[in-house]
Amino acid sequence: MENTRYKILLIEDDQLDQMAFNRFVESNDIPYDCTISSSVSQAKQTLNTGQFDIIITDHSLGDGTAFDILESAKNTPVIVVTGAGDEETAVKAWKAGAYDYLVKDINQNYLKAIPITVENTVRHNMVEKKLQLLSGAVMSTDDSIYITDMQGKIVYVNKAFCKTYGYKEEEIVGQNGNLLWIGRHQSQNTRSVFQTKTSGSGWEVGFYHRRKDNSVFPVSLSRSNIKDTKGRDVAIVGVARDITERIIIEDELRTESVKLKNKMQLQNDMTALVTETLQRLLDEGNIETAKRVVSDYSDISKIDADKVELDRQMFNFTSLASQAVEAFMPLANEKNINLKNDVPDRELIINADYDRMAQVLINLLSRAIKLSPENAQISLRIKDTDDELRVEIQDEGQLLERNEIHRIINRPDLIKEQFNTGKEDLILGLRIAKEFIEMHGGQIWAENSENKQNIFCFTVPKSDVRQESNMQMSSADAI
Repeated sequence: MENTRYKILLIEDDQLDQMAFNRFVESNDIPYDCTISSSVSQAKQTLNTGQFDIIITDHSLGDGTAFDILESAKNTPVIVVTGAGDEETAVKAWKAGAYDYLVKDINQNYLKAIPITVENTVRHNMVEKKLQLLSGAVMSTDDSIYITDMQGKIVYVNKAFCKTYGYKEEEIVGQNGNLLWIGRHQSQNTRSVFQTKTSGSGWEVGFYHRRKDNSVFPVSLSRSNIKDTKGRDVAIVGVARDITERIIIEDELRTESVKLKNKMQLQNDMTALVTETLQRLLDEGNIETAKRVVSDYSDISKIDADKVELDRQMFNFTSLASQAVEAFMPLANEKNINLKNDVPDRELIINADYDRMAQVLINLLSRAIKLSPENAQISLRIKDTDDELRVEIQDEGQLLERNEIHRIINRPDLIKEQFNTGKEDLILGLRIAKEFIEMHGGQIWAENSENKQNIFCFTVPKSDVRQESNMQMSSADAI
C-alpha cells in the first residue's frame, strides 16, 4: 500500500500551514494528489464534485469546525488536526466519527506523522468495509452461522440460525454450543452422524442437531478455526445447513430405486416362467390354456409399461355381475359347486371400463371355482355403500390372510410355486384383477368368514345408484 497514490482533501484556513503541507509532501516524494479547501463551505462544494481517499481537516475553520466536515464526509475517512493542548476536542472528534487525530505543534512536527496516520486510516477503512460486507453476507445468507469461543460458548449467531433453531439471539448467545447436539443416546431411528450424497460421486458427513423445541433435524455442517494476528486459535465458526428436504428426497429416490430393481427382477423372473410354461403347455397340446397365458401376460406387460387406458362408460354393474355368474354356471356344475348370485335387486350404475371390470369378475370367479373342492358353495355379493360398491366372492378354497394377495403376486418364490403346480393362469389373473381394480381407484384384499371361508373383496368407486326393484310397478303397468 505504500506505493499507492491517494487523493487527499486538505481543509486548512491558514495559508502558511497549507504551504507547509504541500512542501512536506513534495520534498518527501509522498504519493498524494492533494486538493486544498480553505473553508467548510468550499470543502462541501469540493466533496460534492469529487471523491477522495482521505480528508485531513483542521478543527477550527473560519466558517465552522471539523464537526461540520464530519457530517458531510459520508463514507470518506477523516483525520482531524487540533491545536496543541486541545486533546479533549480531538477525543470528541474521534467519538464523532473521525478515524484519527493529530496534534498541531508550533514546529510543524505533526506533519511527519501524516504518512503513517494516512496509511493506518486507509487500512482501517478497508478492514471496516470488508467487515461490513462480511457482516451483511453473514446476516443475509440462508445458512445458519454461529461462532463459539475456544471453550465452546456461543458468542455470535446470524438471523438464519435463529430462524432454523428457534432461539432468539439473547437466548442462545452465552450458551454452550453442545446444546445443539443430540448426544450419544439417540433413538434407534436417529443417527448422530451419517453420510449423504453430494453432486457427482462425492459424499459428505452430516450430523443431527436439536432445535429449541427439542425436535431433531439433519444438517450439513462445516467448522473452521479463527486465528488472531499471531496465528493462535481464538474462536470457531460453524456453518450449518438444514438438509431435511434433501435427505427426504434421497430416501425417496433410494426407495424408488429398490422398488424399480425389484420390479425389474420380478418381470424377468415372470418372463422366464411364462416362457417355460408356454413350452410345457405346447408340448402337452394344451393350446387353449397357452392362449390364456399369452393373453394375460400381454395385459400385464402393457400395465407395467403404462400402456393401458381405461374406456370409462356408465353401465349397470349388477347386470354385469349377474352375467358373469351365469357364464360360470357350467364350470361350477362340473364340480357340483353351488354358485350363488346374491346381488341387490336394483341397478347400481358405475362409471368404469366395462371390459376391464368384466375381466376382473371372470378372473376372480374362475379362481374361486378352480380352487374350491367339489360340492362347495361359492357366492357373489355386492354391497352398496355411500361412495363405492363392495364386491365379495366367498369360496371354500385355501384360507388366505388379508395381505396374502399382495404377497402371492409379488414374491418370486410364490409365483414360481403357482406356475409349477399348473396354476399359472390363476396367478396371472389375480395380478390383472388387482391392477385393474386399483386403476379404477379401488382396493382388493382377502378376508376369512366365521365359517372359515375365503372372502375375496374389492371396491369400485360409485358414480350413481338407481333403484329399480323388480317388484316395483312401472308407469306403463300403472296406467
